[in-house]
Amino acid sequence: MKPDYDAMWNAIEKEVTKRKLEMKESNSNMQKRKLVPAAVVFACCMIVAVPAAVAGVALNWDSLMGGKTVTTALDNGFGQRYDLHAKSEGATMTVNGVVTDGEKMKVMVSVELPEGVNQSDIIGIKQMTMKDESGNSTKLNGYLKYDQASGKLLGIYEMKDELKDKKKSYALEAEGLFFINNKEVSLKSGVKAGDIIDTGVKMSPSIQVESLIESNNQLEVRYRIKGDAPTLNNAYLRLGLKTSDGKEINANTTVLPNDQSGLYVSQIFNITAQEWDKAGLYLKYNEETKVIPSKWNFNLKVDGKKASEAIYKRKLVTTKAEQEQTGQKLDQLVITPLEIRIDIQKDPSLVAPKNGRVSYNSARLMIGEQEVKGSFGLKMGEGDKFDEMYAFQSPEWFKDWSKVPMKLLLGDATVSKRDTSKHWMVLNKPTTNKQHVEIRLDGMDIPFTYYLEGKDLVVESDSDSPQFLGISQSVMRSNGTDIYPEYVPSGPSRVKKNVERYKNVDLNSKLELNPGFYYYKDPTNQIEIKLN
Repeated sequence: MKPDYDAMWNAIEKEVTKRKLEMKESNSNMQKRKLVPAAVVFACCMIVAVPAAVAGVALNWDSLMGGKTVTTALDNGFGQRYDLHAKSEGATMTVNGVVTDGEKMKVMVSVELPEGVNQSDIIGIKQMTMKDESGNSTKLNGYLKYDQASGKLLGIYEMKDELKDKKKSYALEAEGLFFINNKEVSLKSGVKAGDIIDTGVKMSPSIQVESLIESNNQLEVRYRIKGDAPTLNNAYLRLGLKTSDGKEINANTTVLPNDQSGLYVSQIFNITAQEWDKAGLYLKYNEETKVIPSKWNFNLKVDGKKASEAIYKRKLVTTKAEQEQTGQKLDQLVITPLEIRIDIQKDPSLVAPKNGRVSYNSARLMIGEQEVKGSFGLKMGEGDKFDEMYAFQSPEWFKDWSKVPMKLLLGDATVSKRDTSKHWMVLNKPTTNKQHVEIRLDGMDIPFTYYLEGKDLVVESDSDSPQFLGISQSVMRSNGTDIYPEYVPSGPSRVKKNVERYKNVDLNSKLELNPGFYYYKDPTNQIEIKLN
């Protein structure tokens, strides 16, 4: 059975995004580490779970993302500690604890590798599931991290909390340790848009570079990787860059929606096009080197009653002024043994597009005199829908949260606007020569360049304004009829410059251009909201 690398990488990327602020705040001087997410499956076992009074004290759970809140919850009696061991193929797995909070169940495991096995490679668990008394199995997501002090691999695996306030017996099964090496293949440098790169790698013999877009000392490289998409995702195959002295140039990578075979990837490097030409280009991917076919089985008795009783909820009232500034209506404050959550009520009527949609990149929570950094996030709602929230990790647990003063501090705002009732720019008849128009919006000068490329009308937008973040989709009018550019997917990160293509435009008609959706930073939009 092959491990589901795709699910694994999705798990770790999701966890990294959710916990990155917590990592920054810890100020720990951690070395760069290799992380592997694992889709975890727990099934039946033959070992009876016996709670341990003090288990895993020497293990550094706080080094894991979200680990401190799990240990804090256990220290306050929420969840169960265990000291259960099972050995298979020379590898020993220990179940150290389980914590629930009504939303998530988190399972703490540690693994001791067989003697002589090198832990320097990326290591993950192939499969883990949790099976309840009715035989329902659920996959878990997580990753393993090497703890140098104990010499063990530590992991916290997560699934949806189906236990709530009940007591249940679960069967836990984990299977297989796999080892992965990072591979690199040098490629020719200075490739241009339209070039096809021969990689020499069987799973992806060629990569087609679709575009290179430079803006404000950043370069977005879009390319299509030929091959089987699941296989490519499993290998985490990407382009890489190195300076002349061998230093890796970091990139912000997004796998874009794709209607073709293979993968469609966007990478943003903090370099110029000139530096791109000089940098060393290479292909990097992961290759499985070894699998230890271990199988571990445990029986667990989990009680969610105490954790469920500890959950504190308070209905929130958002003032009209707060709603108008943020475009949000806070629903409730929820404090669980694993996190502090501020749920946002869905109410589209609160947002007027002409006034802009606001999102905050900085979310802080004052808990008494302590400040905690958090982030905006999503959680599963009813059906396939997601609910919005702000999430935080509590620095400590209070027995009576109703008496703890709390404030939400929002800042570093991004504003998105679109107003087609105005802001129209009249275009001259397009030709192959580049022509220019410019508009001033919210104190920003935004120039547009338009020209013909074949039968397509190309529109480029960019701005030197430090507040400007980009245009996601403009709109054009041809004799009063709105037309839209060819759809090009984009990720959460993008360069400021946007290049759009309009198809089948009547060049003899009256053409007008509207910026459409544009984004900018608003550092003045800061707000403090009293919660408790």
